[in-house]
Amino acid sequence: MDTKFSIAIHILVYISETEKIVTSELLAKSVGTNASHIRKIISLLKDANIVDSKQGKKGMVLKIKASKLTLDKVYFAVYPEKEILHVHNTSNQECPIGLGIKEVLLPIFEESEKQLILNLKNKTLESLIRDLYKTYNEQLKRGVKYESSTSRTIQ
Repeated sequence: MDTKFSIAIHILVYISETEKIVTSELLAKSVGTNASHIRKIISLLKDANIVDSKQGKKGMVLKIKASKLTLDKVYFAVYPEKEILHVHNTSNQECPIGLGIKEVLLPIFEESEKQLILNLKNKTLESLIRDLYKTYNEQLKRGVKYESSTSRTIQ
């Protein structure tokens, strides 16, 4: 699996938690990738009506409150038609294993996908941000030093 989903979440958390004007260059620095890659993911998030650009300014805003934005919406925004697990279609039908492997694996894969989506549906961006702040504060207590790129105070 590629990293579009985690990068999309990173972008959304950043947009939610900064008071700076958000640009693809600023996001790229935070994510550790190039601005072109960020713009591609932002385009997917815009198509899904999750983010929008501010009129007359460079910058982005959430169109869905963090408390209402579930992670399954983000997943489907970046992977609109992707199956998570695939059964190969190249098996030899004259082999006893090749003949039955798809029939045996498909129910397992389908159930696994349902559970993943259910777990994502039960987690909001807001709850993820709360967990992030908790982790951040625990790391501060252990002496980890940060150079803040957001303008909000972590509490």
